[in-house]
Amino acid sequence: MTKKWLRERAKDYYYRLAKSEGYRSRAAYKLLQTSEKYRFIKRGYVVLDLGAAPGGWMQIARELVGKDGYVLGVDLETIEGSSGIMWLHLLVI
Repeated sequence: MTKKWLRERAKDYYYRLAKSEGYRSRAAYKLLQTSEKYRFIKRGYVVLDLGAAPGGWMQIARELVGKDGYVLGVDLETIEGSSGIMWLHLLVI
């Protein structure tokens, strides 16, 4: 990552918003907006997030499915500190 890339990222509206609201990535807002528009994640649903790291989509999915739903994130990378979310780290040999 170059210094230029880091500076531009820090200026990004959704990056700053995600950091201030505690989301792991700016991509969380993409899922939130599309889910509100198409309503494909509802309370009580079971959600499987493949390629889940860093976990922004899992955070939004957890909010959308509520306590009756279930979110499972799967990734080759470790997802740190995912409270209230089940995640599975795969080791490929």
